[in-house]
Amino acid sequence: MELKYTNKFFRDLKRLKNDKTLIYTIAKKANNIKAASSIKEIHELIRIRKTQAHYRIKIKISDKLVYRIGVVAIKNTVWFACINNDKKRFYKGFP
Repeated sequence: MELKYTNKFFRDLKRLKNDKTLIYTIAKKANNIKAASSIKEIHELIRIRKTQAHYRIKIKISDKLVYRIGVVAIKNTVWFACINNDKKRFYKGFP
């Protein structure tokens, strides 16, 4: 699959702390998505609400720190749209 990133994703990532474990985990998830041949093969993706193309990936760093990545999947392209560690802000801004 093809993986792309939005400008908002990079702005959100820059705003958050530069935690090495977070960046390593994002890179690992990105490699898993690239290796998949279809969306059904990616087990980390969970569909949001009743939309057809919006998904989220949860990254748990510690007991209190959980990041959510907003993903839009259209055909064979997966867009990393946003990332946030605040649950309310994430679901308010995505989708």
